[in-house]
Amino acid sequence: MLEPLAAEQQFALWHDLVQPLFRVSLDGEAVAGFRAEVKAVPISDALLTTATSRAQSFERSMSDVRRSGWDHVVIQHYVEGGFEGLCGDRTVSVAAGDINVLDLNRTLQTRATDFSNLTLILPRDRLPIAGSHDLHGRAIGRSSALAAVIGSHLRSLAEHAGSLSPREASAALDALCLLLSGSDLREAGPLVRAAACASVHDRVCAYIDRHLDDPALSPAGIAASCRVSRATLYRLFGFEGGVMAYIAGRRLDRAFMTLSRADDGRSSIAQVAFRSGFTSETHFSRSFRTRFGMSPRDVRRSAQDGLQPAGSAPGLGPRDWVQTIRRLRDTF
Repeated sequence: MLEPLAAEQQFALWHDLVQPLFRVSLDGEAVAGFRAEVKAVPISDALLTTATSRAQSFERSMSDVRRSGWDHVVIQHYVEGGFEGLCGDRTVSVAAGDINVLDLNRTLQTRATDFSNLTLILPRDRLPIAGSHDLHGRAIGRSSALAAVIGSHLRSLAEHAGSLSPREASAALDALCLLLSGSDLREAGPLVRAAACASVHDRVCAYIDRHLDDPALSPAGIAASCRVSRATLYRLFGFEGGVMAYIAGRRLDRAFMTLSRADDGRSSIAQVAFRSGFTSETHFSRSFRTRFGMSPRDVRRSAQDGLQPAGSAPGLGPRDWVQTIRRLRDTF
């Protein structure tokens, strides 16, 4: 899909396409020789991409996790190449033939060689063991017969996805999930019991969002209102730096979106801070700059000048992402 473009243009477009999932970067002069190809197809409520690309680094921070809205699990089959790095705090090394799993609610920092892979982006509730086991960075080794079976299944899905009825597509995903559930991935250390139930996490997050403007929002109040223990609440947000860090991040994100609207000049910076749940404008401004690399006034000024501040674009959801790729394919 990207072949007609010059190397620099290919990387710029590749960077933007991959950004909903990972931030990518290249070493030094590598941009001049960059090449990539990607295709994506929806399969029921999942996405399957086929990609070939030159070596690069991938990163996903907790800030990316909070802003992206992707509560998905990624199943990858590397046909060629591989990667090394960190998935959360787990050191990983994946080579051609392996089946690896990534959790988009976790951090990642890896370095890939030139590669060709298939990537299935699956809603978390499609894969039950993703709720009861820590799969992030886990892999089924290429020496396993099951890895070969799963790889073949993914390749077949990529080839025939367009011909499957909705029922057939869903059944094909169910079959893949059964294969994964019967694999050695089950031996991964179980997550804490509270985090195993994604619905509890979602319910708590929804409560927090409804009460972000309340400066008295606290772990004790959240735990009581959501009927969970404080210990459970802390475990639920352990991967996100704690519940108060999550709240602060959500408040800053809301303030950023408010300041990014060109018509919001009627409110002072202090008013935006207080409406977002902050009790100190100084603390708000300092935290804002730390999170976004610019001051609240810089963001407002850019919006009023008709510019879109970096990071203000809403994240692409799965369906929107496929439509974007299709439009680019039709263009080129």
